[in-house]
Amino acid sequence: MVKKIFRPLRRWPVVETFFLRLAGQFTTWPADDFGRFVSASVGTGMAGAFAAIPPPIEPLRPPPPASATPATIEMRFMRLHSEGRFDEMWEMIAEDAQRAWGGLQNFIREMPRLDEWLEILDMQVASVTVLESWTDQLHQRTYNNVARLVMRYRVRQQWKEWTFDRQVHLVPAAGGWRTLCYPSRARTAVGH
Repeated sequence: MVKKIFRPLRRWPVVETFFLRLAGQFTTWPADDFGRFVSASVGTGMAGAFAAIPPPIEPLRPPPPASATPATIEMRFMRLHSEGRFDEMWEMIAEDAQRAWGGLQNFIREMPRLDEWLEILDMQVASVTVLESWTDQLHQRTYNNVARLVMRYRVRQQWKEWTFDRQVHLVPAAGGWRTLCYPSRARTAVGH
């Protein structure tokens, strides 16, 4: 019956090709769908024990992560800070600073919180400079290949809005950059 329908169409190869492709969409199964039809045999013996198993396919993998810039890392760090997600911030801190905090639990407990009425409206990177060497005078440590960022924050506290600049430093580490967020003795509302 199907052959009778397609026989007159053979005179027009373009139409035949179209219908064959259209029919192919409904008659072939993607390799990952075959798993739904493979089942264990119910009977005994060898007669029904074999099922067609599709060849293994390589799973789809996400593309490799793009190298995050110091600015991207710092903006994510501050976004997490404003949301109070301190456990996620921990992996973004340089190892020296992590040791100074004394561990994740101390960091979560002692990291200064933003004032509950303070809202970060906007963050921008005013400038980025990569320094060959930089010494943190407060902690007496010298680092190589340091990214010095000047971040500009626009904030609101109840009805008052203002903008301020803040300088932060990040060091290269496995997987990108990490911020030098040390514990401070004199706590401020904004943090590192």
